[in-house]
Amino acid sequence: MNKLLFFIVLSLLSCQKQSKDLKKNSDKKIIKQDLAFEIVLKKQDTISFDSKFTHKLSDKETISAFSKKTKNKLGITYPISQAYLYKDKSGEHYLLLTEHTLIDKKNDTIYDKIQAFNLNYANNIFKKRSTISDFIDKEWETSISFWNKYSELADIDNDGMTDLILVYGTTGQEMYTDGRVKIMIYHNRKRITIRHQNSNYGGRLTNINKRFYELPLSIQQVIKEKMRLMVKNKHATFSQDWEKKMANKTTNIEG
Repeated sequence: MNKLLFFIVLSLLSCQKQSKDLKKNSDKKIIKQDLAFEIVLKKQDTISFDSKFTHKLSDKETISAFSKKTKNKLGITYPISQAYLYKDKSGEHYLLLTEHTLIDKKNDTIYDKIQAFNLNYANNIFKKRSTISDFIDKEWETSISFWNKYSELADIDNDGMTDLILVYGTTGQEMYTDGRVKIMIYHNRKRITIRHQNSNYGGRLTNINKRFYELPLSIQQVIKEKMRLMVKNKHATFSQDWEKKMANKTTNIEG
């Protein structure tokens, strides 16, 4: 009887150990899976470009091309983080990305403002084509930056003109989960915008400029592929049926 009791107790302890081991292994797999899909957006990421038409300026080239006097004339007040020179049949152009930082109470560096400048260059003179400017909402956002992983300089529709796709976003208290995303498409001297607010608690909204659906299909497809990649990389959470709604040319997608 004692032997039987001993074997029963031993069997129960063995089952408990196996159960704990299985749970531990399962937890490890979940953590490993989460890490596998976690992609960190880095400020040093380079915009995708065609080297036949575009050149990324080095720090030395940027300082040489944009003196203090030139920056003052153009209204460039933040440090230039990246600069690109690109040429097409319309001429020579520059794209400048600038960022402003501050030090918070914890002595951490916060990226709180950004500006981008798209410039024409002719006869040794820079002229603004367009600019963008944005900043964090200090109530709930913690950082803002250019998402160069999703940005692009290329002649996507093969019309001899460079198409610029510029993407930036913010992080909130829960990183990308409650941040926002802005996608800007520059095509034939027009700027078309997609705005998106992330959320896991309702309030998720994607606003698409109606002119997006007038763009060449090749450009629309590139944008949708970038949006899919944002979802895969956990940088954006769009409505479950966002692709179907975009196929129907919806301009406001909630859910």
